[in-house]
Amino acid sequence: MKVIIVEPEKQVIRKLVRVLHAIDSSIEILAVVKNVDALQKRATIEPHSDLVLINRQLLSDERQTIEAKLIITFSKNHLVYLAFRINNLKYLHNYLPKTKPGISNVQSQQNNSAGFSNPGKDISMPVLQQSVKKRFLVTYQQKLLSVAVEEIAYFFSDNRFIFFKTFDNRKFLIEYRMDELETILDPQFFFRINRSYIISINAIAVIYAYPGNRFKLNLIPAVDKEMIVSRERIANFKKWLGE
Repeated sequence: MKVIIVEPEKQVIRKLVRVLHAIDSSIEILAVVKNVDALQKRATIEPHSDLVLINRQLLSDERQTIEAKLIITFSKNHLVYLAFRINNLKYLHNYLPKTKPGISNVQSQQNNSAGFSNPGKDISMPVLQQSVKKRFLVTYQQKLLSVAVEEIAYFFSDNRFIFFKTFDNRKFLIEYRMDELETILDPQFFFRINRSYIISINAIAVIYAYPGNRFKLNLIPAVDKEMIVSRERIANFKKWLGE
């Protein structure tokens, strides 16, 4: 299936693409555009998409007959995307805020003749919880290696690159951002203690009190710098430990 995404936020786009590929790895993202005006221009270019996913926040709040939706739940919030067939885009002006420019001159027709669902008929997709990452594919000695998250002690950033280290002290480079890792790692086992480190609960050897109402950690494998839980994360860190 070929998909066009209408979403202005780059970080959200990357998360959405990962979720779609987790649902079906054969999904092809034809294009990502920021708004409906850009979508109309892209819709005239071949190849055409099978489906268009539009962030619900870009459309009006009025209830319309389109009920097909994809709801993606992240750790802090959830996003709703309405699903349109490409041949129904000419009716999209019915769903835009009144002040939205760009396609107000499009002729309105009956939704049912364009293949929309009947009013009141619920064809919404089930809520999709973002899947928890179980393995990471990395390069090791010019070979591909799949590493289970149970083998990972901590993730860390170093000179704008992201790595993880396994309990047997192997270090691997990965193409993720720290905030992305927070959304795909199991929060029961992994916690971001500061801007640079996300640790496994099994990597904690000792916890010390530290000045400024903070904690200092000894990790396994050992780290050649002080591992301090940042002050703003202390309360959640205690909850994570089971306080």
